[in-house]
Amino acid sequence: MSTAAVVGGGISGLVAAHRLISTRPGTAVTVYEASDRLGGCLRGSDLNGNAPAGADVGAEASLYVRPETVGLCRELGLDLEFPSRAHSSRIHAHGAMHAIPAGTLMGVPADPQVLAGLLTESELARVSEEQLTAPAAGDVSVGGFLAARLGDALVDTVVDPLLGGVYAGRCRDLSLAATIPALLPAARAGTPVLDAVAEVLRARAAGRAATPGANVPGSQPAEAPPVFMSLRGGMNRLVTALTEHLAQSGVEFRLNAPVRAVRQAGGGTWAVESVSGGAEEFDALVLAVPAHAATGLLAGVDAEIAGILGGVDHASSAVVTAVIDVAEAPLEGSGFLVPPTETAFIKASTYASNKWPWLAALLPADTAVVRMSVGRFGDDPDAWEPLSDDELVARAIADWRRITGRAAPVLHTEVQRWTAALPQYTPGHLERTARIDAVLAGIPGLALVGSAYDGVGIPACIARAEKEIARLTGGPPP
Repeated sequence: MSTAAVVGGGISGLVAAHRLISTRPGTAVTVYEASDRLGGCLRGSDLNGNAPAGADVGAEASLYVRPETVGLCRELGLDLEFPSRAHSSRIHAHGAMHAIPAGTLMGVPADPQVLAGLLTESELARVSEEQLTAPAAGDVSVGGFLAARLGDALVDTVVDPLLGGVYAGRCRDLSLAATIPALLPAARAGTPVLDAVAEVLRARAAGRAATPGANVPGSQPAEAPPVFMSLRGGMNRLVTALTEHLAQSGVEFRLNAPVRAVRQAGGGTWAVESVSGGAEEFDALVLAVPAHAATGLLAGVDAEIAGILGGVDHASSAVVTAVIDVAEAPLEGSGFLVPPTETAFIKASTYASNKWPWLAALLPADTAVVRMSVGRFGDDPDAWEPLSDDELVARAIADWRRITGRAAPVLHTEVQRWTAALPQYTPGHLERTARIDAVLAGIPGLALVGSAYDGVGIPACIARAEKEIARLTGGPPP
């Protein structure tokens, strides 16, 4: 391999380019990006000078309990930053704030009494009196399975806001196998969920396992390792560091260069046709674009893969980032989640400067940075997407003030929209991804990376990119 094209300049595409040049030094890599910037869902801003070192207006953290982002940051010489342990997030339900219950697996308890106060007595009783269901033949939806076992209230008030915060989706639509795999054996064997959670928590306490879903901030012991990490200036600094490293290594970046077609060319090469530059041929092709974009590009390459990717739904969302005056009183906690059963415009709010000490230290006195998230999968498309940025800000701030009871003056706001950005992992997702990979193994020179396959978080995207480049180049698996 002497040349390679990477289509898509988000974190997955950048990591793929990085691994291509580190695995095969001398490879000429060209990155095509449809927009005018690199980084995808990682994006920073100085918030009108209030955060001169930068702050995230996109994804604002990565899991520390997984090794991929940590390893890449250390490889690039970046120092890690961790959330404050003095603050934790809460759930706003029934008109009040509640601590996220400790001792749960993504909100599912081993001891239902940890949910006291958040659920009513009758709702707690329903959780305690788990109703076993018949063994499931395959994958099931998280919400459907847990509601049948433990009741609707647990699903709608606790599990949905926690899981929805990751996927911008609804847990009744999401795959159990892909999102909380530790509970899948209970579904398949027809055994108690409460027992399964208890075993996961015992393993975690003994240091035997780091189970997905068991590391919700606020639900762990105080002595536990940090759940999340970031960088000074925000996670977007990872994009800056990667881009600089790639540019120094000779990678060519083409911005504002949408790719409209790819095809297998003669001699085992790949032709890439961009809107601006015509067609060029490469020895290898990495598609690092969302599933809905990959569908069209792959239609003439492999109809089965294109069809599977075409069936992936996506959620749209928006983040309103505000700099507010807190001279009246400092904010408490690191933010809150709002269950979809509540009547609210925003679905969550993060008190970013409480969460990240490095950010608080850089802000002007008596100010704070607050993020408000809008949009879930399944929303009425007219509920918020047609609103102008000014209207979106006004609605979000009004709702935040209603929920918090604060009239904090707003000094600056920014809106970042993420249109069809988060894939929804519906039941059967892992099997569909496995089928894609099986077919992909028979298509020489092609790799597929991004959040539509093995996970939506930064570590999962890095892992997918590293795995695919190892397969493409014949190198050792990561």
